[in-house]
Amino acid sequence: MPPSRYIRLTEEEDTRLREIEQAPYFKPKVRLRAQVLRLSHRGSNVQNISTYTGRSRASVGRDLDRWEEQGFEGLFDGTAPGNPPRITEEVRTFMEGRLSEERTWNAAQLAEVLKESLGVAVTPEAVRQHLRSMGYSWKRTRYVPNKPPDPEREREASEELEGLKKGRQKERLS
Repeated sequence: MPPSRYIRLTEEEDTRLREIEQAPYFKPKVRLRAQVLRLSHRGSNVQNISTYTGRSRASVGRDLDRWEEQGFEGLFDGTAPGNPPRITEEVRTFMEGRLSEERTWNAAQLAEVLKESLGVAVTPEAVRQHLRSMGYSWKRTRYVPNKPPDPEREREASEELEGLKKGRQKERLS
C-alpha cells in the first residue's frame, strides 16, 4: 500500500478554502475540491477522503496533485477542449446590424448571409441559439394581403364554403 499523502496548509489558505467550500456561488466540484484539501490537511488519508466524499481515490489524488502544482487555480476547471466558437463578437455585431434593417430575417437567411459575407459557416440552429442569447425573440412570419379582398369574390367563396359544409358542391364557373 502506498504511503499516505497529506497536504499542509497555512492558516490563511485553510481559511480561504473554508470560505470556498461554504460559498454557494462556486460550482459544486470546486467546493468539493476545497473540502478534499481541508480533509487532507486535517490528517485524513486518501482512502478516508475517498470514502467520505464519494469520489475515487484517483480523483482525490488528482485534486492533491492540482493543489501542489497550481495552488488555488487548481481548484477551478480549465477551459473545455474543442474548437473556438464560430460566432464571435464581430459576427454578433454583423447580425445585429442586419437585424436592424427594414427587412424580416429568419435564421436560415442569416446563416446564409454569414457564409457569403464573412465566410462563417454555421447552421440555422446555431444562429437561432445565439439570437436567443442576444435577447432576440421572434414569431413566425405570415402572409398579410396588402389590399382588402374583392367583396364579390369573398361572397362567392363564403357561399361555396357554406355549400361544402352542407354536403353539396357548387359548380364553379371558370
